[in-house]
Amino acid sequence: MLLVLFVCVIVIIYYVYFRWSRKAIYDFSETLPNVGSLPVLGHTHWFIGGPEIPFNPEDIQKILDNCLQKDSSYRFLQAWLGNGLFVAPVELWKMHRKLLLTVFHNRIIEDYIDIFGEQGTFLVKRLRENVGQHEFDVFKYVTSCTLDIVFETAMGKKMDVQNNPDTPYLRARNVVMSIISMRLFKAWLQPEALFNMTSYSKIQKENIDYTHKFTDEVVTEKRASFNKNGMDSKGRKDLLELLLERNANFTDEELREHIDSITIAGNDTTALVISYVLLILGSHNREQDIVYAELQSIFGDSMRSPTKEDLNKMEYLERVIKETMRLYTVVPIIGRETQKELKLSTCTVPAGVGCAILPFILHRSKKIWGPDAEDFNPDRFLPENSVNRHPCSFIPFSYGARNCIGRHFGMLGMKSILANVLRSYKVSSNICNRLKIEILLIPVSGHLITIENRI
Repeated sequence: MLLVLFVCVIVIIYYVYFRWSRKAIYDFSETLPNVGSLPVLGHTHWFIGGPEIPFNPEDIQKILDNCLQKDSSYRFLQAWLGNGLFVAPVELWKMHRKLLLTVFHNRIIEDYIDIFGEQGTFLVKRLRENVGQHEFDVFKYVTSCTLDIVFETAMGKKMDVQNNPDTPYLRARNVVMSIISMRLFKAWLQPEALFNMTSYSKIQKENIDYTHKFTDEVVTEKRASFNKNGMDSKGRKDLLELLLERNANFTDEELREHIDSITIAGNDTTALVISYVLLILGSHNREQDIVYAELQSIFGDSMRSPTKEDLNKMEYLERVIKETMRLYTVVPIIGRETQKELKLSTCTVPAGVGCAILPFILHRSKKIWGPDAEDFNPDRFLPENSVNRHPCSFIPFSYGARNCIGRHFGMLGMKSILANVLRSYKVSSNICNRLKIEILLIPVSGHLITIENRI
């Protein structure tokens, strides 16, 4: 009986302390409008439909410029990515970002254009088995292609995932992503104490250890070669070699965390955008014909791989990619935490508050994009239509100092792969309506398309 009483007292004391420590946040929440709030449910019923959420791009800019600390929800990724650039605490991020920016310089990224072309050409060959067949999920093919690209560019490893898509590494990676996504949306799995009591904890650890083992072996091999021979000044270098060259004092663990962050964050996002472009062009024949005409004007009947000059000429394709990223923003939520009091247009947010920015909603706002915001119109991104648009009206790569460091890499890779596929095949699909969030934005039924030969 005394034990039960003691436990109850401890729980009450902790609850009082918890409420007291968050008093500023509770006081702040009382000042916010509560339109549509229901007893107990709050605003959760809006998940199945509610009014358009008003967004002020200037407020978004203030948050992304001033709040560089990632929200606490990103902690679920840290067991996997450690203090890699994507999830690193602010002070560590500041130290490493400056060095990593030099690695992602446009001139360096352009050295990888040949790899984009080579893997894109192989993707075209793999897709051939689906010509004239029933609809299929193109994402499975595209993600194998982009994974081969990021492995070769980040670590100098030819993994040949396109020939062997069911690799143990890829299976382990998908398991970890699935468990992390589940924790984000199942509140009872979020406390570490409760999560560690489930079988998911052991499964996650085993699969994270497997992915770490692979990267650790590559890092050890590269460092041994660097220590023995130095860095060859000639030829193309992978990102890991460039990191060693610029700062040999990185620990092996830090190198693994950065390389894992690059390969994990850079692969699925790029593959999803490419798959969404194919999906949306499949149901918009006019726009697909314009893309094909542009590619014909650049390549004629040649099936050579795109060069830097070719990619720079793909202006309409780039607008198609941007409009696709607007409608299907693959990173639909950006979470930041205020480190100091922040004054916004309608309120002042105290320090220590998590702020959720919803690019998916922002990018479909009729207030910002007009009454046809739900329609696919690549010409929204013509220079004359974009000149007066607030920079935080369109943030597929986030915004500010902590935006996506690989945005140039991603855009070149997407244009190269799409150019290869769309020169070879005519794509057909149904409009995609049902979507779900599993960390990233994914169609419920997959990226289902059919293809026919162009020639």
